[in-house]
Amino acid sequence: MSDFPSKVPEWVRWIPAVLLSAIIIAVVAFAASQGPRLAAGPGPAETNEVDDLNFSVFSEEGLAFIDEQRIPRLDLRDLPVETEPLGLPADGELVIGPHPQDLDYRLVLLASGGEGGARFTTVTFTITTKDGEVRELRVAPPREVAVGTFRDVEAFAVESAERFGYPPIASGTLLDLVLAAQESGEPETTRTASGDRTGLPTQLEITCTGDAFCQPIFVIDVG
Repeated sequence: MSDFPSKVPEWVRWIPAVLLSAIIIAVVAFAASQGPRLAAGPGPAETNEVDDLNFSVFSEEGLAFIDEQRIPRLDLRDLPVETEPLGLPADGELVIGPHPQDLDYRLVLLASGGEGGARFTTVTFTITTKDGEVRELRVAPPREVAVGTFRDVEAFAVESAERFGYPPIASGTLLDLVLAAQESGEPETTRTASGDRTGLPTQLEITCTGDAFCQPIFVIDVG
């Protein structure tokens, strides 16, 4: 190090510290003013977007809110579930999804038995109604397994069996389904037995085509 005195004025040496302090103050000020706004979730729903207990309704406004939030919620604890309060048709099917931005939904179902319901990450789901009541839900799995090779779907079926309480499919079942589809020239379908671990009778329906691809769908009996 040189023994000669520095020719830099003393006040210059304070510039880095002053700048650092200014930066810290600016960051703190930004966090105080903008942080809560950025961290906060979407605002509360309007009264026409959900029901009084914050469960989903399927009016035009409700469907728009579902696409915005991607967390549809259905209360299936008290059966039968009437369609009119939910904005559903008395007879027919309502398909939710695929999402406009290719995102998955996080469907929440509440039930009175078993584990009290289930949560699904799903690319699309269908609500079937009849005589003014909700009768069935058909729920696709997440986008990455909504359609897959028969081996991938068989692995998914085995993994999900314990969660929903239905017996796992036997090894080779989907290969046999693919071979049958190749022979018939039409898609072939199989279903597991029903499981009720979540409190809702649930089966896994699998449809395979001759090109060795399969599509799994959860089928939930509502009443």
